[in-house]
Amino acid sequence: MAATGFDAFLLDVLPQRARVLDVGCGDGALVERLAEAGFDSVGVDPNAPAAPRLVRERVENATGIGRFDAVCSVMALHHADLEAVLAAIGRLLRPGGLVLVSEFSWEAYDERAAEWVAQHDPERDGTVAAWNAEHDGLHTGATVRAALDEAFERRSLTARPYLAPMIGRPDLEREELAALERDRLPAIGWWWAGAGRS
Repeated sequence: MAATGFDAFLLDVLPQRARVLDVGCGDGALVERLAEAGFDSVGVDPNAPAAPRLVRERVENATGIGRFDAVCSVMALHHADLEAVLAAIGRLLRPGGLVLVSEFSWEAYDERAAEWVAQHDPERDGTVAAWNAEHDGLHTGATVRAALDEAFERRSLTARPYLAPMIGRPDLEREELAALERDRLPAIGWWWAGAGRS
């Protein structure tokens, strides 16, 4: 089956046989998918299971794992110590290496988003108040993007559907993307691509 979403984006931009680090890898599923696609992939996460390719450690404390052609992170930076984590990524990245991030701007969620969620997932409390209470204390997307822009050279920033995957309805991603493009929904999800500074 063909890769979709952020996986497809990674497969499109990563150099063949690249050495890739997934920061905040969770259960290591992306690490395994990258390995199956022919990449030398490693994951780092303090809560990672004991498994080959996975390092149970914070990236800023990880040692002996070498350097990488690319570092990716999926929905991990919004609760990270940005200064320490991005400095660690910079140290682990080979010169000119890629940084590829999938994140969200929780602060962008508004009444339009709440109405869309209520329409497609009426069992969920998707009110703005509930959303803000759930995400309070996390870094905003603006904060994460500013930190990435300061640490690395941005190459692209792309708005991506977030609400449809959140409610488990990937079939609605095209609808959400069309609404984003017409400014009928806020841009919550985004992909950031950049490279280490020379």
